[in-house]
Amino acid sequence: MAINIIIGFFLDRIFGDPQTKYHPVVIIGKLIKALEKLFFRVKNRYLGGVLTALFTLAVVMLVMIFINHLMGLLTLPAGINPVSIIFIYFLFCNKTMTDEAKAVFKYLKNDDIDGARRAVSRIVGRDTEKLGKREIIRATVETLAENIVDGFTSPFFYLLLGGLPLSYLYKAVNTLDSMIGYKNERYIQFGRFSARLDDILNYIPARINILFLYISTGFNSSVIKYILKYANLHSSPNSGISESAFSAYLGVALGGPSYYGGVLHNRAWLGKNRVDDETLERPELIVRAIELYWRVIYSTLFFGLIALFTLNLPLLFK
Repeated sequence: MAINIIIGFFLDRIFGDPQTKYHPVVIIGKLIKALEKLFFRVKNRYLGGVLTALFTLAVVMLVMIFINHLMGLLTLPAGINPVSIIFIYFLFCNKTMTDEAKAVFKYLKNDDIDGARRAVSRIVGRDTEKLGKREIIRATVETLAENIVDGFTSPFFYLLLGGLPLSYLYKAVNTLDSMIGYKNERYIQFGRFSARLDDILNYIPARINILFLYISTGFNSSVIKYILKYANLHSSPNSGISESAFSAYLGVALGGPSYYGGVLHNRAWLGKNRVDDETLERPELIVRAIELYWRVIYSTLFFGLIALFTLNLPLLFK
């Protein structure tokens, strides 16, 4: 499996997430929409959401088990499997995320606030029409921090744990959360189960990620201190970990009040909110966040492959 993971990872690193209607996540999204249309009619909205999630996961799991079974017929020398590589390539979305963050940086460097607002709106869920430079920088850094787990650590963890079926089960849960896991009038009940399930599946990977955040920041002790002090203040049981680490490393407070759908959410500050600090308006913070993002990803990949090799080591002597 290791060679397929490496090739799939670097396909994403070089080319980014493919924009095609045949992308597995796009197909999963269409399935979710169809099931939502069907089960939203259920009078008990929570039950309707549970049924939507369970039917989605059942279909995805069955399809991936079937594909996983067929892959055994297509393995080439050295264990290379083209189908496995393609699905692993679709599993990750790191280059696309960092490219979007770079676009925000470029607009800010050119003092194009409107362009930066449009760019950041592609990667965040909050209202962006009135964001200032500091808020745009914060939003970009927060999204990068959160995406480490959603975009790599968790799918990689479940890939190592249970191959493509388990990794795509996670991907389906993550897609459910991104589509119906909102705390608004329509989805507060319907999407609650999916949002909770996403929290559960990210729980262990987010905490494993602490080690790689610590390593990637040069064993910066303030990273651990910030995680212990601020992570639990975040509304998510997982996102606060990486956001607190990025806050410590960059020296910028993340979180704070934000508008979602015109509604103000008074989120806690993660880090010291130094409102008079001019460094908070430097777009270079985004570049430093991107650099840290990739260091965490690479360290996770490296140690994950070592773990995979170690666990399979006895097989080499059979």
